[in-house]
Amino acid sequence: MGHTHSAIIKNQTSKQPSTLNVCAAMAVMLSLTGCDLIKDLPIGNGYAAKNICSGYFISHIEPERLIDQFIAPQIEPLPRLLTIDINEDTRIVHVEDKIFKQTFAVDAYYREGFGCTILHSATIEDLNNQLPPLLTYDLPQQLQWPLGSAAPNRNIPHIEYAAIDSAIHTAFEENENKTRNTMAVTVAYGDQLIAEKYAPGIDKSTKLIGWSMSKSFTSTLIGLLQDRGLIDIEQPAAVPEWHNTQSEGITLKHLLHMASGKEWFEESRGPNHDQGFILHRTEDFAEFYIKQPQVAEPGSLYNYSTGSTSLLARLAQDSLGGDLSDSYYFMQDALFQKINITSAELEYDTAGQPAGGSYLWLTARDWARLGLLYLKKGNWFGNQVLTEEWINFALTPSSSNPEYGAQIWLNTNKSVWPTLPENSFGFLGHQAQRVIVVPDYQLVVVRLGFTFEGGVDNTEQLIHNIIQALPQT
Repeated sequence: MGHTHSAIIKNQTSKQPSTLNVCAAMAVMLSLTGCDLIKDLPIGNGYAAKNICSGYFISHIEPERLIDQFIAPQIEPLPRLLTIDINEDTRIVHVEDKIFKQTFAVDAYYREGFGCTILHSATIEDLNNQLPPLLTYDLPQQLQWPLGSAAPNRNIPHIEYAAIDSAIHTAFEENENKTRNTMAVTVAYGDQLIAEKYAPGIDKSTKLIGWSMSKSFTSTLIGLLQDRGLIDIEQPAAVPEWHNTQSEGITLKHLLHMASGKEWFEESRGPNHDQGFILHRTEDFAEFYIKQPQVAEPGSLYNYSTGSTSLLARLAQDSLGGDLSDSYYFMQDALFQKINITSAELEYDTAGQPAGGSYLWLTARDWARLGLLYLKKGNWFGNQVLTEEWINFALTPSSSNPEYGAQIWLNTNKSVWPTLPENSFGFLGHQAQRVIVVPDYQLVVVRLGFTFEGGVDNTEQLIHNIIQALPQT
């Protein structure tokens, strides 16, 4: 028996587009979407290939569930024309559409420990040659989180565990036409994991994507380098292409604050699809961003950008030597192993640079560890992993956006989460990925899932209800 999963996502009316000629098929699609097919279809193919590859090989989600419930709704109605093949032997996911077939076909390739990467013009051998030996280690099963992997502590006095469990249960409930698709919730109080819940097929060992929560990780990486004197965020970014141009004054601090002044549209489809293009149609994420027009003075304008963080990730790697192995070993040694994170799987672009704007995968427990590091001001049980100076900088409102620090969202004036304390902060990502830290209550709450546009994000209510169940001072 072979090791290939094949699937054709069909039109719900059962009309097969293979019976149409190209012009007629394009007309059908355009009438359905009102979008530019030539632009959106290649990005849709890339999105499907990359995220099916990662969801299957990293998260181990069953193909039918992954494709039908989590991937297809994100690129509707394009999936109606897609043919998808998952090859377990080659670890390649191949996606092509039934109109243009090989013209816009996309292959995404899985490398164990380093996730999935779209091949573009590279070969499997090219990508394999980038890789260092994989580092793995386990935590003591008998020790409590975060130092070990034991079950949550359910014996802390004066915590109303039943109320917390009820609040978490609500986070998994579905409302009609408001799909949440919550996959995981973890709750840490003080230094203890006190509750967790997972969707069917997901558990404490399942790695889940952070999307833009990965940006907060990349900021942490920059902080580690700043603390060691390997970079200076106040100095112009080391981008040779910007010398003697309007962009030469852009600093790492500007990039951290999303205030480089570069033109950018954080959209995945449509006429202004910079975000979709960088992730699914380019081999070098940072290079794509570097070439964007300069439209404002650096530091003067907030403009959220996955491209900005992609460049930060490349600059981090460059400061360490420039190779994938340089950044990989540094992250393992300086961060992940220091704070007991064992699941980290950061993906890279085809050029071998960290996809730090979107593609870090961690278990829910490990996402909570990253939040706990910030709650503890960078001190991990006596080891100052990040300086308190960096933590304070990262949590200080930028001049261009009071709700945004160094790739971390802030609750300044309670403008983001009105019912939570003003000093609350969080890592936030697409599809309602959340790591929310509430220092006043020594609380870290993680919520991970596949919430679609228009779905209900009830994380603030979840946290509010959890707070009510904690010991009241």
